[in-house]
Amino acid sequence: MTGDRRTRRLLGAQILGHWQSGVSKRIDVFATALFHGMGVEDLNDLDLSYTPPFSNPWDPVQMGAQVWVETMESGSRN
Repeated sequence: MTGDRRTRRLLGAQILGHWQSGVSKRIDVFATALFHGMGVEDLNDLDLSYTPPFSNPWDPVQMGAQVWVETMESGSRN
């Protein structure tokens, strides 16, 4: 995932995974976010589906967005 440091707008994403791992669902989330000009932080506000007994409520797309935001915030303090 990459975003503009100044505007924090999502610029792109790349995913690698097994064909049965849900990669296509997740890349669709990024494609939709790019189409709508969303910021990286906006990904955290999406209400994405999950199955409680089998997965985390935070989708990997959102976990990636959280890491990006944390990285940008810690980089701006240095």
